[in-house]
This record gives sequence, C-alpha cells and structure tokens, in this order.
Amino acid sequence: MFQVRQAIHASTPKLHRRGVTLIELMTVLALLSILGALAAPSFSALAQRYKADLAASQMVASLHLARVEAIKRGGGVIVSRLEDPACPKPESVQDWSCGWRVIADLNGNGRFDAATDAVIQSVHLNDGTAVMRSQTQKGSDVFVVNRWGQLGGVNLGFTFTPPNNRIESTFQVCSATGGRVRKVSWEVACPGR
Repeated sequence: MFQVRQAIHASTPKLHRRGVTLIELMTVLALLSILGALAAPSFSALAQRYKADLAASQMVASLHLARVEAIKRGGGVIVSRLEDPACPKPESVQDWSCGWRVIADLNGNGRFDAATDAVIQSVHLNDGTAVMRSQTQKGSDVFVVNRWGQLGGVNLGFTFTPPNNRIESTFQVCSATGGRVRKVSWEVACPGR
C-alpha cells in the first residue's frame, strides 16, 4: 500500500502542486502599485473634503453650544475668532481659519478679556482649511449671542474651503435670524446673501 501512494504522488504533474512563482508575485505587485497610483488622487481629494466637512461640523457644534449657554445664562456669550500666535496672522477680520472660541462675556463688553471672561470652548484649526465669515461688518471677528440664542442679530454665515481649494468640497454654515444653524454644501445659498 505504501508503494502505491508513492507511485501516485510521483506521477502527479507539477501543475497541481501549491505555490507561487517569483514572476507571478512580481506581476501582482506591479498591478497593485499601478492601481494604488491611480487611486491616490481620489483619496487625497476625499481627505481634503473631510477636513472642510469636519471644520464645518465643529462650527455647527460650537454655535449650538453658544446658543445653549446664552439661553442658560440669560445672554452674555460671545463667539470670537481665535487669535493664536502659532497660527499665521489672518488677512482680514473675516478670516477665522485659525479657529474660534465660545466665551462667557462676564464683564459684558462684547470682547474677550482674559482677566475677566471665561472660555467655554476653544477650537483650534491647523489643517489648512480656509474659514471665512460671509458678511463684512464692523467687528466681524466677534459676535454676540443674546439671551434668546440669536447669533449676532443677523443672518450669519461661514464658508469652509479645503486646502486644495476645490469648490465641490466646500461647505457653508448658515444661521437664520432666529438662530437656527445648519451645514450645507457649496451650491446651496444661505439666507440673507
């Protein structure tokens, strides 16, 4: 019986044996590298879109927090552009690309004073997303949230453009006069613009 099994194994062609040749392995690796090179730009654009989407979602969360805190405190809450020495100096008061703060304005002057005011939340952006306040007004680097949760008393908006500046990856955060906040894509117009 032992001799029969040896004879069958010896007569089996080499095609049925398991294993991969070096040429087959190199061919598969070459195809994978070509596919990876073709897919890399798509992943890069997706990552850029995610950065703008994340920053816009953080702004929505901050504005909701500011509204809740203002209603709870009976007013006295401001949202201010972040002045961070580690971030390049913004080109205009509309540029919020370094980040923002939600502040309990304890002295009631409508500005952040480190000695008297309390920072409720601070959001730092350092991913290259451009954040621009949509309307130019005096004091566009800060706005007050009143005791009814209204944001600055006007239609407020921000545009979030990813580092690659692709318009289809841009988001907006819009606020109605009553204070309702929503995140929309670039092709939707915010009210009051």
